[in-house]
Amino acid sequence: MREIKFRCWDKENKEMLDVEYLHWDDCTGEFSIRTTMYSDYFDTEDMILMQYIGLKDENGKEVYEGDILEKIYTDYNDKEFFREKYLVQNNICGWELRNLKKPKSHRSFQLLKGCKIIGNIYENPELLEDK
Repeated sequence: MREIKFRCWDKENKEMLDVEYLHWDDCTGEFSIRTTMYSDYFDTEDMILMQYIGLKDENGKEVYEGDILEKIYTDYNDKEFFREKYLVQNNICGWELRNLKKPKSHRSFQLLKGCKIIGNIYENPELLEDK
């Protein structure tokens, strides 16, 4: 069974926070978020919520929606010959890896083997640019 976890991007303070608790208000029909760093609840307008996809990268780091992954392809002598970057995103059918060089190309999560997290879209937007 997959562990359900979230993190959030604090738009105002520009920092990534672990989510401790999500609260649904039946009266207003709105979510609020409490992080592990602060004891206050925050409105979802102030935070961007990202879900853990239930998988880890090659270094054992948990992969979340919005993470940018890199996969290095090597030859039989372990010499690098190709490198690709992928964005983890949610679609209507679940999670997908979007190739950043080929935006219409998506990969399965079997590709995750050998990938490592190199950043995310909020803290490292420069990684989205093709060089």
